[in-house]
Amino acid sequence: MALNIFEKRIKAWNEKYPPLALEILRKINKLVEQYDKTQQVEKDSKVLSITDGTKLVREFKGRRYTVLVLQDGYEFNGSKYKSLSAVANKITGTRWNGKKFFGLIDPKCNKNKTALNRQNCPSPNNSEVA
Repeated sequence: MALNIFEKRIKAWNEKYPPLALEILRKINKLVEQYDKTQQVEKDSKVLSITDGTKLVREFKGRRYTVLVLQDGYEFNGSKYKSLSAVANKITGTRWNGKKFFGLIDPKCNKNKTALNRQNCPSPNNSEVA
């Protein structure tokens, strides 16, 4: 069986560079684990909490679209969807980030801030100079 391009690259790498000693691999794994433990992950930064029953309205190409937020997804035109992206894709026919399509991500904030939390975003006019 012929090797694909990735297998060829791996084979060439292995021929050019010897494998790392087991002791070095263990040290690397230990350092990675220690590093991972020191990192603070903000788990709720990507969670978008919208109250059930909220209606999201978006105008696209002259038509108004309304989506109802459910406890376990979204309802659009009588069909249930698991994500806003799926609804946005249905409306536009192309791949979209649902939060961006429905204006729930504020373009003035960093990408982790939502439009629902705009008061937490620094104003560009109030930037501090150090």
